Amino acid sequence: MTLQLGQTIEMESPVTGFSHLQMNVRDLVASQAWFETVLGMEAFVELDDTVALKHGPSRLVLVLSQRAVGEGPSALDHIAFAVPDGDALEAWAQELTVRGVAHDGVVLELGKPSLQLRDPDGNAIELVAPAPRA
Repeated sequence: MTLQLGQTIEMESPVTGFSHLQMNVRDLVASQAWFETVLGMEAFVELDDTVALKHGPSRLVLVLSQRAVGEGPSALDHIAFAVPDGDALEAWAQELTVRGVAHDGVVLELGKPSLQLRDPDGNAIELVAPAPRA
């Protein structure tokens, strides 16, 4: 069936949630270690130039592929991972400090507690909690 511009059909999107995110990285080993340390992810597929990581509780999947600098698109602004609340985020920020992960601490971004991080390739990673209830 061919649809004309503006024509709709009675069907809902089959999207059920977030599937995965794939990122190009320069150093696969360093990036894998960073995501395992910072987000508690575990590898479930490991190839020569690619690793798939999962976070069991959230069912989040992140695929890392080693690419030379300049290969592939680099339009990624940031990746945001949800955390349950500001207290959990503050506690994790303290733990990351103990683990030697650099960050500027939890800040409010648009009213939501947010922790801004950079992975080994400089990709912006955000951990964000819901806004506190008034």
